[in-house]
Formats: sequence, C-alpha cells, structure tokens
Amino acid sequence: MRAVLRPNRIREAARAQPRRLARWLIPIGGGVIASVLIVIGTPHVAWYLRLLLAVVAFLYISGQSAAYLYTSNSDQG
Repeated sequence: MRAVLRPNRIREAARAQPRRLARWLIPIGGGVIASVLIVIGTPHVAWYLRLLLAVVAFLYISGQSAAYLYTSNSDQG
C-alpha cells in the first residue's frame, strides 16, 4: 500500500515546487526595485551612503514582504 501512495506524494511535491519558488520572487523583486530607486533618486549622495541605503531598503522591503508571505496561508496561492 505504501508503494501506491509514494508516486502521488512525489507528484504533489513536484507541482508545489514552482509555486513555492515563484512565491518568493515578489519580495526579492520588490527589494531590488526599492534599491534601484534609492540609487537613482540620490545621485548627489556619496556612493557608500547610497550603497548602504540600497542595502537597507532591500532588506526592509524584502523582509516585510517575505514575513507577510511566510505567515499567510500557503494553500491560498
């Protein structure tokens, strides 16, 4: 009986994998966009401060989005 259930679990895991990966593209994309906008919007600031601001923006935006997705119900998409 276990042999019958195993292929179904493998298929379910294979179908769920792309959805899980795509789910994390939004937080990463949002963080990258925020970082790029910080760099573009601050041309008069020294490069090291722009880099620091971009990293903080990336971590903050990505972290907030990822935390929201992590706590949401995963079967709702």
